[in-house]
Amino acid sequence: MSVPQGPVRLFRLAVHAWLILDILASLPAAEWIWDRPISSYLPGPPGPFRYLTHAFSSWLPGSLALPAVGVLLLLSVRGLFRPSRWWSALLVWGLFTSLLNHAWLVGTGGHQLMANVLFWMIFLPDGQANDRPSAKTPGGMREVIGRTAFWIIRLQLLVAYGATGVQKLTGYQWTHGHAIGIVSTDPDYGPAFLAGQGILLVILNYAVLGFQLTFPLAVWWRRTRIIWMWSGLVFHIGTGVAFGILDMGLAFLAVYPIWWGDAKATKVLRSMYPVRSPQGS
Repeated sequence: MSVPQGPVRLFRLAVHAWLILDILASLPAAEWIWDRPISSYLPGPPGPFRYLTHAFSSWLPGSLALPAVGVLLLLSVRGLFRPSRWWSALLVWGLFTSLLNHAWLVGTGGHQLMANVLFWMIFLPDGQANDRPSAKTPGGMREVIGRTAFWIIRLQLLVAYGATGVQKLTGYQWTHGHAIGIVSTDPDYGPAFLAGQGILLVILNYAVLGFQLTFPLAVWWRRTRIIWMWSGLVFHIGTGVAFGILDMGLAFLAVYPIWWGDAKATKVLRSMYPVRSPQGS
């Protein structure tokens, strides 16, 4: 089975839109995030891979971090209008990951999710003619690599939800319904209006836990996928606004289209980029 182009294209657009919004939202604090980050450098992996993931602590001076943000922004805007070739996806992943490791204290789970999916986006087909099997790619190796990357990105979203839910089960507060109540009384997070709501806090606690644990199963069927994704939209927007982690919620939502059906994704794309009829028709 070949990779469905509709979900891949819509997923790419959502990821590039998230990158643009994340960069623009961070610009007011750009000096403290990238130019003079308060976080110390993270040690990179051994070998040449370090030059791609930790550029600003291995071979690029920190003074180039802000210009790198500008390049990343331009590449992300380009990704909204043109197919992302492998070299463009590689550059976007390298810049984003290096900037994230350069100022890792401001990173969230959403940033880590994006770093993972951006890497596998390098291998996704871009819909160009050279993605199809040819004499130069015996057995359609390019298609096999693209399909593998497609499924790894899909499964990455499920692992993120499942692992988070299972980790909550290992503690006491989530399993006994106290977690949301504790967070709501934290002055650094809030929201304070939830504090003391009693049964509502318990319901929200178990609703979040149930959603995260069941999402990896629900998305395999169309009807349950729609319900769980709408629930995810409410969950991520709600927690993002209430707890000030909107960037993380939007990162998860940006990966949702990779699980959409081809017909639905194509319909959405055509509404965003109408196909012009030939002149004179």
